[in-house]
This record gives sequence, C-alpha cells and structure tokens, in this order.
Amino acid sequence: MSQTILVEDNEELEKIFSINLKTYCSTEVIKRKDAKDVIELLNILPTIDLIICRARVAGEYTAIEIIKYIQEQELNTDIIIIGECKEYKSEYLTLKDQIEWEELIQNAADVLGVDYEENKKKKESSFYPVDINYFYEINESPCDVYIRLKKDVSYEYVKRLYSNDRFEKEDIDRYVTSGLDKLYVHTDYKQYFTTYVTNKIIQKLENESLSLENRLETNSNAFSIIKEKVNIAGLDEESTELASASIKSMITAIDQTPVLSDLLKMLLSNKISYAYQKAHFLCLIGEFILSKQSWYTKKHLEIFAFCSFFSDITLKSKKQMMILEKSELDNNDLNENEKEEVLTHARDATRICKDHPDFSSYISIILTQHHGSMNGVGFFKDHAEELHPISKVFIIADQFVTTILDPDKPKNKATILASLKERFKEESFLKVIKILEQKID
Repeated sequence: MSQTILVEDNEELEKIFSINLKTYCSTEVIKRKDAKDVIELLNILPTIDLIICRARVAGEYTAIEIIKYIQEQELNTDIIIIGECKEYKSEYLTLKDQIEWEELIQNAADVLGVDYEENKKKKESSFYPVDINYFYEINESPCDVYIRLKKDVSYEYVKRLYSNDRFEKEDIDRYVTSGLDKLYVHTDYKQYFTTYVTNKIIQKLENESLSLENRLETNSNAFSIIKEKVNIAGLDEESTELASASIKSMITAIDQTPVLSDLLKMLLSNKISYAYQKAHFLCLIGEFILSKQSWYTKKHLEIFAFCSFFSDITLKSKKQMMILEKSELDNNDLNENEKEEVLTHARDATRICKDHPDFSSYISIILTQHHGSMNGVGFFKDHAEELHPISKVFIIADQFVTTILDPDKPKNKATILASLKERFKEESFLKVIKILEQKID
C-alpha cells in the first residue's frame, strides 16, 4: 500500500480527506501538523509516495519548506499543494484553496496511479441496503449499521449504529422522519444480518400474546425479507422457515379478528407494504367465502393462506401486482421483461414453492390457476368448468381485494360486485360473487 502525508489545519476537512484517500486511493494516510513534522518524518521514511499540504499553515510557508527539503534530498516524492503557491506552480500540481474533497481525491488517485472510478464502484458495492422497517424488529444489530449521504456525484457511508449497541423504536422513528427508508450494512455481513433478523422475527411471530398491530407489522417485514430473498436465490431453508412462521401468524391474525373494519385499518397502515396488505386481505376475503361452503374445514384456510402469501411473490412492483387482466397489461407502461413477469408469475410461484414442506397437489393447482390460466401463464379466458373450485374463490377474492386497494377504482362494494358479475358470467363464479353480497363483519 502507498503512503501519503496529509497536512490540513481544518479538522473537519482533515477527516474527510483522510477517510476518502484511504477508501478511494487505497493509500495509508499519515497526518502531520506543519512542515517541521513532515520533514522529521521524511528523515525516517524517505520513500513516502505523496504529500498533500496547504500552501500555508498557521503563518508558515508549509509547501515551500517541504519542497525545498525534498529537492535538497533528491527524494522521489510527489506533492499536491492546496492554495496559491506561485513559486512552484509550474513544477507541482496546485489546486484551489476551497477544493472539493472529490476533486482532491481524483487528483491524488491520478498521482498514485490508482483507478479512482473502479475503487468508487467497489466502495458502492461494499454496502448492502436494508429496509429500515427491519430495524423495528430488533433492539440491537449484530454488526455496524451505516447511513448513506450524497456527496456531489458519489456517496459517503457514515456509521450510525454500532454492533451490539442497543437502540429503541424511537431511534428508528427519527431516521424515518428525516426521510430515510434504508440503512446499510457491510456486504460481508449481509447473510449474518439477515439470519439474525429472521430468527428474531420467527421468535416474535411464535409469541401468542403478540398484539394484532405488531403481528401485522412483523408479518409485513417478514414478507419483504422473503420476497427479496426469493427473487435473488429462490426459496432457501431460512426463508422457508420464516415463510412458514409468517403464514401461521397470518392465520392467527384472521382467527383473532372478528371485526373486518378493525383489521383493515391496521392493514392499511403506512408501515405495512402493499404486497403484504394484498396477501393478507386476500386471505381474509377468501376465508370468508370458503367458510360459507358446506365442505369447508380449517385445512382449506391453511391452503388458501399459503397461496395468498406466495401468489405474487415473484412480482417486483406494486404496478405489476395491480394488474388483473390482459387489457390492463397491454395498456401499462411496464417494460417487456416486467410484462413477462406478470404473465408467468402464477407458474413461477408454483415452481418456487414446490420444495416447501407444506406444498401439496392442492396448492400446486390453486397457485397455477390463480389468474384463471390452466398452465399458470396469462389470464382467465372463459373456461370456468376446468378450474378448481378453490381457484375460482381465489380469482374472485383477488379481483375484489385488488380493486378495493386501488385508489383509482370504486370502493363501493355493490359497484365492485356488479363489475365482477359483468366480467364473470359463469354460474360457478356468480355463486362465489353472491357470497360476497352478504355482510362481512
């Protein structure tokens, strides 16, 4: 590693220059106060690669004194001067007095023969973004946690939470209030951090005395973790365990909530993601419809909860999750890849879940058919007689819930049901819609 002497009398600038020289120039930074300190060090370490110094510090002509010594000793040391130094302007790189740190670092990288842009990319990839809501599930972090600050055209990562230091919900609230939606951990600790939070969430969800509000918020955070992991590496052992706990918790919440309006208020909290709002609400409406069937058992709720949880797991945006039919997809501004994800997401969800221990032939059929296509690709095309009865319940519940959650669509139940009757004219679908005409407590 190269070595750089830094002479900067502004303490804040010294910190900024020092940390960024080390980060982006891969150089060891040695801080010195004045020319005398620098010369004393050069007597011991004449192989210093670079000196960055102010032209003048505390009244002395720092740069001139250092340069005279280097020339007298014939040292092969480069110098960058900050501030006016007419005597050596033609011989050494001289930068303006009010220099921005990034310009200084770029010049230092050039002098040291370091690829600044490549180092900057490495720095950016060294930190992993974590949704700030995850921190509501823990009281301490197993590793250091950073915030990201914009500095001109790049970012600076500043440590805010230290490993194993305790923090409270109010501490996280302050970050949210200031506009932060993500915190960062070093990439090396990504899996370690995720495993830690996952275990904490499972413990929390298994607590039977957990309040409904906390259960919904924790389930939403669990859902976000699973969704993210599935879209990167599929359903691994860790996310499978978390999904099982979350689905069981979803069923617990439904069993514990006799009044739908109370649950809806909590579900629509801004702390709960749209993806989880839809999954939970879908399960709730589906359970209401299923419970009116003569053949209904608790097992049907477990199947429906599983399918509700995983039905949109591969979709990456709210816009994708709001699409219910082909015409909506065709008229949307999604790119071709995003549209393909919508078309195939029923099939993809089925494939992802096939290794889950609770996966069954029932779940396979319902997940595959949940948009009305027999092979999991596309949408409903007037073949109701071929669909499984629970698939029909899922399709109607999905249409109802997605419409309710869409701010641009009607909220009146009668209007929504009339629209569903217009679209689904088959007798088997109309029977399902008729159940929704009943009062939902």
